[in-house]
Amino acid sequence: MARLPLIAILLPAICFAPLLAHAGGVSLLNQDINGGADGPSFFGFVREVGGAGVNDAKVTGELKGGALVTATDILGLYKLPGFGKDVNPDDVAISCAKDGYKQANVVRRPHPAGDVKDPIEIDCYLQKL
Repeated sequence: MARLPLIAILLPAICFAPLLAHAGGVSLLNQDINGGADGPSFFGFVREVGGAGVNDAKVTGELKGGALVTATDILGLYKLPGFGKDVNPDDVAISCAKDGYKQANVVRRPHPAGDVKDPIEIDCYLQKL
C-alpha cells in the first residue's frame, strides 16, 4: 500500500480552512465585519427552530428602495454589508428563506443606540414544512 505524502494531506486542509471563516462568502475577521463608512453590517445565523444551522439559506436585508441578498455557509452563518452611514439600522428588515422551510422567527440582538460602526446581529429561524 502506497503512503500519501504529507503535502497531499495538508494541502486540501490549507486550501479549504479559510472557507470555514466566511459567512455568505465574506470574511468575519474583525476588520471586515465593521461597516465603516458604509454603516454597520449585519450578520447572524439561520437555524432550524430548536436545531442546527441551515446551509445555503437565502438571507435578504431589505430597506425601502432596495435590498441586499446573500446565502448562508455550511454553519448557517451569513453577513450583509451596511446600507450606508445615513441609514438607520433599525429600518433594515432581515428575512430568510429556503425551499422546504417557512420563516418562523427573526431575533434582533440589542445594540447600543447611536452606534454606527459595530455590526448588528440578527438571527433567523426556519421551520420545516
